[in-house]
Formats: sequence, C-alpha cells, structure tokens
Amino acid sequence: MSVDSKQNLKVKTLIKCMQCDYTQERDFQVGDFVLKLVGNCPKDNGPLYIAGIYAESITPKK
Repeated sequence: MSVDSKQNLKVKTLIKCMQCDYTQERDFQVGDFVLKLVGNCPKDNGPLYIAGIYAESITPKK
C-alpha cells in the first residue's frame, strides 16, 4: 500500500435500542463489539446494543 493511497479513517460505533427506534452514533471505544449490551435507552429504558461498527473517511478541508 503506498503512502498516497492511505486514508485518514475515524471508526464509529452505532448503538440502537431493542424496543424502540432510538439510535446513537459515537466514536469507537476499545472493547466494543457487535451485539454488546451498553446500557438503557433514554426514551423507554429498553436495552441498548451495538448494532454496527464502521469507519468513515476523513477528508481534509481545503
């Protein structure tokens, strides 16, 4: 992989409620994995779980 083809990436974690439509996106934290329970929903107190982990490309501003 050449230096020119490397991209700056930011890893994100997508959190969803099991009972309602609440979703939250945050920066990835060490120990995150898909389907991990991470707390309770602020809307209906249902369980929150990690629904996905993905990387976003960071484009430098010109």
